[in-house]
Amino acid sequence: MFGTFFQKITWLGLLYLSLISATVAASAQTVEAQPSESVVVRSDDSSPWTLNALIAELKRANPQLRSFQGLAKAVELGVEPARAPDNPSFNITQSPVSYNPFAVGTSQGMTWSVSQNLPWPGKKRLGGEIVQAQADVTKAQVEALQVQLVGQLKAAWSSWQQLQQQTRLLRSQIERLDQIKQATQLRYAQNAAAFADNINAQINQAQAKNDLLGVEGQARILVAQINGLIGRSPARSLRLLEDDLSPSREVPSLDGLRNMALERNPSIKASTYTIQGAQKGVELAELGRRPDFNVSLLFNSANPPWDFGNNSSYGISLGATIPLWYARKEKYLIDQAKAQLIAIRDSDDAVRQQALVGVDSAYLQWTQSLAQLKLLEERVLEQAKVAYRLSLANYGTGQTGFVDLMNAYTAMNSAEMAAMQARSTAIQARVALEIAVGSGADENTGNSK
Repeated sequence: MFGTFFQKITWLGLLYLSLISATVAASAQTVEAQPSESVVVRSDDSSPWTLNALIAELKRANPQLRSFQGLAKAVELGVEPARAPDNPSFNITQSPVSYNPFAVGTSQGMTWSVSQNLPWPGKKRLGGEIVQAQADVTKAQVEALQVQLVGQLKAAWSSWQQLQQQTRLLRSQIERLDQIKQATQLRYAQNAAAFADNINAQINQAQAKNDLLGVEGQARILVAQINGLIGRSPARSLRLLEDDLSPSREVPSLDGLRNMALERNPSIKASTYTIQGAQKGVELAELGRRPDFNVSLLFNSANPPWDFGNNSSYGISLGATIPLWYARKEKYLIDQAKAQLIAIRDSDDAVRQQALVGVDSAYLQWTQSLAQLKLLEERVLEQAKVAYRLSLANYGTGQTGFVDLMNAYTAMNSAEMAAMQARSTAIQARVALEIAVGSGADENTGNSK
C-alpha cells in the first residue's frame, strides 16, 4: 500500500513540498570549505629539532589543543542545523473505525496530510547567526590556548638553551680552575705559596662539577616538558638544536603594541564575538512577539484504509502560534536579553583593560631586562674579565695573593652568570609580551647570534 503512495503522490503535494523547501532554503547559507593547512610532520629524531619544528608539531599533536579544536568544530557544525527549516510531518487519520480504534481494516474514511512549520521570517536566520557567534568564540578560545601553549614551549626552549649555555660556562670555569691549580702547584714548588691554595682550588673545582650535574638534570626535566607539549611521551628521547640565542634588541613603540593587542589578542576577539551573539539574541527576543505559522495539506482517500493515490477531495489548514503581545513572558525575555548584552559589554571593557595592562606590564619588564643586560655585558662583565686576567698573571709572579685571585675569579663567574640569566630573562620577558599581544604563535622569541 505504501508503495502505491510513493508512486502516485499527487502533484499538489509535490508542489507544496518543493515550494516550502525553496522558500526556507533561500535563507540558509552554505558553509565554505576551509583549506587545510599543510604541516610537515616529524616522525623521527634523525636531525635535531628546531624551535619552528617544535611549534609545528605542537599545533599538530598537542592533545589539549586537538581537544579544543574538536569542540570548536562541533560547535561550528551546529550552525546549519540552527538555520535549517523544521522537518515536515506526515499524518494519517482513519475515521470512523468500527469496534475499536485499532480495527483499521473497518475504516470508512482515511485522511492523510503533510504539514510544515513556518517561523516568522528572520527567526531561523538569527538563530543560525547566534550559533555562528558561539562558533567564532570557540575558535578564538582555541587561538588563545594555542598562544599560551606556544608561549610555554618557547619559555621551555629558551630555558633549555640557557642551561646549555650554563653548562658551557661551568665547563669553562672548571678549565680555569685547572689553570689556577697549575699556578698554585708551580708556586708551591717554588716555596712561594702554601699547599692549601691548591686544595682550595680543588674544592672550588669539585663544587663546579657538582653544579654541572644539577644543570644537566634540569635540562632533562625541560626536555620531558617539551615532549609533553608536542604530544610525545615525556620519557622519549628528544634531540634539540643548540642555538646561542640573544634577545631581540629592537624595541617597538608601546602604542603600536597596544593597538596590535586590540586587534590580535584572542581574548578580545572572543569577547567581540560574544557581543555579536548577544546582539543577535536581543533581535531574536524582539521577534518573539511575532507569530509562527503552520500549513497543512489534506488528502481524503477515495478507497480507505490505505489507498493514497486515489483521493476524492482535498483540504488545507492554516495555523498560527500567536504570542500574547502584552504578556509578561515576552517582555521579560526581551529585558533578559538586553540585560545580558549590557553585562557582556561591561565584561568586554574589562577584558580590553586587562589585556592592555598585561601588555604594559610585559613591555616594561622586557625593556627593563634589556637595559640590565646591556649594563652587565658592556660594563660589569668586561671589567670582571680584565680583573681576573690581571689577577691570574700577578699571582704567577707573586704580586697577588691567592685570596685576591679567587675573589677575582668569583667576581668574573658571578658576572658571567648574571649576564646569562639577564639574557634568559629578556627572552622570557619577550615571550610574555608576545602572549599578552596575542602573537606568540607567529613570532620568534629571540635571534641567533
